Amino acid sequence: MSYDNYSVVDCDGHIVESIPELAEYMSPRIRQHAVKPARNRQGVFPSLDGMHFALHEENAVSKKRVTASEYRPGSGEDWLAFLDRAKIERTVLFTSEGLSVGFIQIPKYAVEVCRAYNDYVYHRFAKLSDRLRPMALIPMQAVPAAVTELRRAVKELGLPGAMLPSCGLPLHLAHETYWPIYEEAEKLDCPLALHGGANCQGAGLETFTNFTASHILHHPIPLMVGIIGFIYHGVLDRFPNLRVAFMEGGVGWLASLLDRAERDENYFDPADQPGNRVRDYLKSGRILLGCEGSEHTIAYLAKRVGVQCFAYASDYPHEVDLPAAQHEIEEVAEREDLTTQERQAILADNARRFFKL
Repeated sequence: MSYDNYSVVDCDGHIVESIPELAEYMSPRIRQHAVKPARNRQGVFPSLDGMHFALHEENAVSKKRVTASEYRPGSGEDWLAFLDRAKIERTVLFTSEGLSVGFIQIPKYAVEVCRAYNDYVYHRFAKLSDRLRPMALIPMQAVPAAVTELRRAVKELGLPGAMLPSCGLPLHLAHETYWPIYEEAEKLDCPLALHGGANCQGAGLETFTNFTASHILHHPIPLMVGIIGFIYHGVLDRFPNLRVAFMEGGVGWLASLLDRAERDENYFDPADQPGNRVRDYLKSGRILLGCEGSEHTIAYLAKRVGVQCFAYASDYPHEVDLPAAQHEIEEVAEREDLTTQERQAILADNARRFFKL
């Protein structure tokens, strides 16, 4: 492989949950949601939106997918095979089913299902190998319980941090209601990661009927809202050691935000400005964006704000299969518009530092 001289760390792979396995870690009170009796139309997690259906996934690509193993795709065993075959050291793993955790409206249920999920990924992934590093789910609907669960996930289960849902919560993520969670993450020295995926309500996308059109927008838009919220609503100033990642929206959207932010620095009330310039937060090492090798804007942004905030993300086994993942790593390794040091930073060093792997 053309990247044999590089080490590779994946900052964003995906667990594909086995609901029967997850049910083993659920309390008897909520286990009924995992078996889906005729009267239960919900399932364990809410639907992401009205776009994500098996019919789309089966017809998304015409070529046959090449998975890494004979194991169930997205299982712990499949992930270890993928890491070996793709020559990746470690991966940070995010949920698939639980991307919709923000849409849960019953706080008590959110508390229980997040706890069950964290026990599940600890036993079925983290304990399988220290090369598999699952991010926890925390019940943002019940802030004190989210603080407690974040502490348990990091201190007792050894998970690297927690995912923040991109959509569904009643308040934007930078709202002061959620600040106790960020205070706890700073104390624990663990990262939080906002992960796109849902067709966010209120942005106009709920009226789209073309999946690809929605997909172009529904990943980056909530990341844009999130990063601007964290900066301009004071979260990163109030918690100067907090680290926040923004996953599965690529990096191209950042160029537009930088242009807008730098213009507004000159034209609007200084009282509305954050403590530092947006580019300074990006240069601080406290922000990480998952990127794919094919993104043309990576080199431009690396020159503008530094390379420290970009990291290779596989997204396996969602959009990419094994050959596609290998190809995207090769794309980074072979880029002539990046230095050898910059390629290595994107392929492994930045993720390793940010997640303390």
